[in-house]
Amino acid sequence: MTRFNLPAAVLLGALSCGSAFAQDEPSEPARRQVLITKLFEANKKESWKEVISNFLELETLPNAKIDDRLLFMKATAHLALKEDQLASDALERLLAEHDDHVEGLYLLAQIKAKSESAAERERAKDLLLLSARAGRFVLRDINSADGQTAFKHLLKDPGFILKVMNASNEFTVSASNLRNPFQSPIREVEEGVEDGTETQVVAVVPERLKRLEEQVEQLFRDINTLAEKRQVDELISKFQDLRNLMAEYGSDGSEMVRKKMEKWKQRLASFGEVLLSIQLQIYIQEGNQHLRAMAESIKRDEYDLALERFEQIKELKDQMLNEEREVFHRNAEALFLRGKALADRAARLKRISEFDLRVEGIVVAPPNDEQAKDSAIINDRIYYEGDAVIDLQTEEEIPDLFVVEIIRSTVRFRYQDTEFVRELQQEKAK
Repeated sequence: MTRFNLPAAVLLGALSCGSAFAQDEPSEPARRQVLITKLFEANKKESWKEVISNFLELETLPNAKIDDRLLFMKATAHLALKEDQLASDALERLLAEHDDHVEGLYLLAQIKAKSESAAERERAKDLLLLSARAGRFVLRDINSADGQTAFKHLLKDPGFILKVMNASNEFTVSASNLRNPFQSPIREVEEGVEDGTETQVVAVVPERLKRLEEQVEQLFRDINTLAEKRQVDELISKFQDLRNLMAEYGSDGSEMVRKKMEKWKQRLASFGEVLLSIQLQIYIQEGNQHLRAMAESIKRDEYDLALERFEQIKELKDQMLNEEREVFHRNAEALFLRGKALADRAARLKRISEFDLRVEGIVVAPPNDEQAKDSAIINDRIYYEGDAVIDLQTEEEIPDLFVVEIIRSTVRFRYQDTEFVRELQQEKAK
């Protein structure tokens, strides 16, 4: 029989009842909770064999629920015990259910990279790219002391390094936690121009634009030289500098990089991945600039401007889909989906702003009358909570627009999945 480490007070209580009462077996949920607690404690103490034994016992329970945390603990325990195949099996099972588990992807890549099989080592590369795409800083990790033990050979492969960079770029577009998604680009402004508490953004001044051109030109010269010498670490740094300039100067930065790339295109063509990486960065920066502009326009209630930006995102998507590489297509779809979500919100808020809803009176029902209901007079018509709103012109219900709540001085409405309020109009003094 399985023994449980129950608290001493519980055991003493059971003994004090005498032999007239039999002690019930713990329920299945209780057994599961005990085993999970023991598993976490064993993992904290790095008692790897205990982790595995508790996990295996947990799996014997009917309807056992094994979540990703437990699977990952089992995998790390096997790995610590140098049982790579068992660790690999646990990770494969984990990724079959959660294919974007960042730690699981990276850990399995470490195992596969040590294999003597060429196919397994190729799988390690794919796993690292998936991990980068899911948000892990793979270049930093494979450059660490532990990373170099497993991935030292990959650090000498410029093509792979650039693929990792491209995969990391994808994360900046597609992840739900987009890095600084709506932060306005840093721009130079005219001295003393302010509007309230916020500085008014104006065009980049010619002197700084000239400086930008010189910086971008120098970066392309450096990239060309480093690509010829296959100096990947330094090349990564230059790409980051290029991204930073495009972010700092906004659309002017992206336009300048695009202009210089046309000039350097032929010389960089022989380094295929380098050219593609720059092109992908330009597309992504431009897309993110449109997304930021859409979000800022929505904040300022400039819904038409937001929708105009979405049209530019659709044009950008078409350009990216014309590229041969699938990485461009994935990023195009990610940009489009984020833009569409913002465009849908802008269209919804624009429609709300156009509703003619005049709250002319509110009648609050007596608190001791259970039959009476609060009501509001809106556009000369009486409404109760839950009523659909009638269009003044057509005398028909406005689709998806309802009265949600009537309060003493306001009425709360819902249009589709967005709620908003209209205040009681004050009677004009005669």
